[in-house]
Amino acid sequence: MLSASRRTDLVAFYPEVLLGALRRYPPERVHTVALWTKDPRNLFRNGKLREALSTYAQVFVHYTVTGMGGTALEPGVLPAEETLGLLPDLIGFVGDPRRVRLRFDPVVNFFVDGAYYTNLHLYEEVAELAARWGVPAITVSWVQLYPKVLRRLRKHGITPAPFDLASQWAWMREVSRRYRLELYACCVEGLPSSRCIDGALFSRLHPDGERAPLEKARGQRPLCGCTHSVDVGWYTQRCPGGCLYCYASPMERGYGAR
Repeated sequence: MLSASRRTDLVAFYPEVLLGALRRYPPERVHTVALWTKDPRNLFRNGKLREALSTYAQVFVHYTVTGMGGTALEPGVLPAEETLGLLPDLIGFVGDPRRVRLRFDPVVNFFVDGAYYTNLHLYEEVAELAARWGVPAITVSWVQLYPKVLRRLRKHGITPAPFDLASQWAWMREVSRRYRLELYACCVEGLPSSRCIDGALFSRLHPDGERAPLEKARGQRPLCGCTHSVDVGWYTQRCPGGCLYCYASPMERGYGAR
């Protein structure tokens, strides 16, 4: 299985890198191409990329919508109404709504210039849209405050705010039940483990019934339950999305940009 990519948004910002990876891993060597993106438009408008992906038996997309696009926290990301509006086209591209996993990732709880801010309340809008279009599941996570993330946020007047993880998770579960959605947590201490790269799921969805590898991925965070894949992104590929909370390599706007 090919993952493209946990480390940076290749679909949105590095389609030529993704095309190069696809040439290195042709369809006969790949069970499923798992794409991770906040902006899938290149899947529709980049003819070379669209054509290359059409030769693979299965494409699965982790589609992240946090509701913070276009704000200081995600300055290079499309606003939520635009990203949500692309969901029908994305489902058409992969051929089955079960091959799309919406990600409300991360939930944030901050003080921004002294005022409390969270995107949690936007979850219900994402859940309603998922249910409307037949997407069966959503993955959520909470921001991981690594030292480099804290330093970056503080440069922008943003500091962590206290919150109750249990109550936020319980509310999201209740919303998910209401819309008949499965809710998964990605690497959140105290919550059930899950798999974003899920060999068993990919096997069930494969159009030819082909079995995917099921061995556990190596080199991921301790709480990660993913099965093995080859990730073709690199942390040195700085992401122009510029998300201030990112633990990878965002292209920070306003300072340190290059």
